[in-house]
Amino acid sequence: MRLIFLLVFILILMPVPASAHYTGELLPDSVAVMEYQMIISMQPNDTLTRNKLGMVYLRQNKLDKAKEQFLEILKIDQKNFDALDSLGIVESRLGDPAQAVGWYERALKIKNDNGCRQRFMAEKALLKAKK
Repeated sequence: MRLIFLLVFILILMPVPASAHYTGELLPDSVAVMEYQMIISMQPNDTLTRNKLGMVYLRQNKLDKAKEQFLEILKIDQKNFDALDSLGIVESRLGDPAQAVGWYERALKIKNDNGCRQRFMAEKALLKAKK
């Protein structure tokens, strides 16, 4: 009986691995920005976190900050589909369909994504309509 109590006691006191960072996507944008900026300050080449930060800025309509993050990703990985596609979205929101089309074309050369293709076609149609 003592042995059982001793084992239970030891198990209770054993250290348990824990994660220092929340990895879910349910953070409010203001908290997510701080979290992602901290991670990037420690790991500047972390393109996944940079992309998440860029998407938060995109949701907040902070287009210059979003564009900056996506361009930083491309300095690290020139063929990053998510950054290329997101830059198309940024340029579209900035009102430059020609630039948006260019980013979408580059993204589609990497990955044939339906969402990206639809945005590309919409921007091309908008360009035609403006002529």
